[in-house]
Amino acid sequence: MNNGEIIAELEKIVGDRYVSDEPEIQYLYHYDFITAEPEGKCDIAIMPETAEEVQEIVKIANKHKIPIVPWVSGINFGSIATPRKGGIVVDLRRMNHVLEVNEDDMYAVVEGGITWADFKGYFDKYHPDFRIGVTFSPPGTGVVPSCLAYGMWDLGMIGGTGAEFTNGLEVVLPTGELIRAGSCSLTDYWYGRQPLPDISGLFIGWEGTTGIVTKAAIKIWPKLPYRTDFLPFATRVEDGVPMLLKLSKAGLGIVDLLMTNMGWAQSLQCFDQKSVAIDPVSLGLPDFIGLITTEAYTEEQHKAQCDAIKKICREYNIEPLTADVQTRNFPKKMRGVLGHIFPVTGGQMPIQFWGCWNFARGGGGEWIGCYNTTRNIIKYYQISREICLKYGKSPQYYCRIMFGGHYCVTRTNVNFNKNDPEDIRKTRQILKEIHDAVQQLEGTIMYKPPKWVVQHYKDKTLPETNNLIERIKKFLDPNNIMNPGQGIGDD
Repeated sequence: MNNGEIIAELEKIVGDRYVSDEPEIQYLYHYDFITAEPEGKCDIAIMPETAEEVQEIVKIANKHKIPIVPWVSGINFGSIATPRKGGIVVDLRRMNHVLEVNEDDMYAVVEGGITWADFKGYFDKYHPDFRIGVTFSPPGTGVVPSCLAYGMWDLGMIGGTGAEFTNGLEVVLPTGELIRAGSCSLTDYWYGRQPLPDISGLFIGWEGTTGIVTKAAIKIWPKLPYRTDFLPFATRVEDGVPMLLKLSKAGLGIVDLLMTNMGWAQSLQCFDQKSVAIDPVSLGLPDFIGLITTEAYTEEQHKAQCDAIKKICREYNIEPLTADVQTRNFPKKMRGVLGHIFPVTGGQMPIQFWGCWNFARGGGGEWIGCYNTTRNIIKYYQISREICLKYGKSPQYYCRIMFGGHYCVTRTNVNFNKNDPEDIRKTRQILKEIHDAVQQLEGTIMYKPPKWVVQHYKDKTLPETNNLIERIKKFLDPNNIMNPGQGIGDD
């Protein structure tokens, strides 16, 4: 590939300031700095400002038949924005604006490179009576990628995944055409994907292999005046999960419902890897830490909801202390970022926390995170816990109940030192062992999967389904330039 010729063409689109093939710039985009997945290679990085510029960039990539990879922060735990076959990395972070907020139909239209800090900050300043769903990811990560990759938000109990929060999309296809999906394809209103053929599904879950999303409409919600966050603790995960499942079906204004084990909670306490309890259960520490967030419009409604939540928790011999009380129960040096999460303690999401990574220049982490049936929550934890302990790693488990209890997310994090090749090798082994073991649980499907997991699912999927995926990919991307090497519709 003649970088000089291509750079000259790209400079005509964005100017010489926003395109580079300098080694220092290439390095910043060549792989996901968090995961244990293999590195890639960035030949050219470019930062467009408009959808029209994205179109022209894609046309140049087609002309030269070189790969092109959409990118916002590159931190996604599955290495799905890693340029596996080189080419042009399209950094969308200049496209970071909120373009419209419709308070009547409760949605916001945003550009494809907006981050959680951008989005949350805008709403705090200009629309304080409304709120957005927010993930546990860092403030500098992308909102639209979370929509496209089924991210879990703190309104997930009422709204589902980021994909289900998505009303419509504007997309540059791999051939350079600009299309819209949803009501926005017919009108200036982006209120939903109904009642049209839902072509949003051509871009959601495809890991950036079918186009570059330049705009998205995302549901917002009223910020109700009454809110309580409960943090119930229990000795074992097995003790707390049945309580969560009953709460999920109780209809008590619960907008977020999740649990972590003590290993995951220790990361919120900002313990480093040398300080964590590898096996909290053996030390008699509580291994179930729940979060129940309920909201209401009136004080009377809120009191009734909270009383009912407490009643259900106590049926399982669990006392649901509120977040402020539970946080104060920890010594100050052990509170970590707990106080930064909840409004009652002066906090708000998104937040930055390190997940027990105490390696300033080598902190790494990856997960086996799956969408699942709620029937597998306990078994998934038991399996992954046993494997982590076998390798001397602290089990870090997280489960979020989604969309009124219709399904859940089950996820085990594994942390490692990226400066230690042996620790990387061991981490890869742990991840594969956990994946292979939990796949024996029917209904377990990994999200944001690395390539080796994509291949596993190809082997299990109905052949004609695989054929359809390949035909769609080939139709949309005839030159196979869009984020190739991820295993979706290509080799």
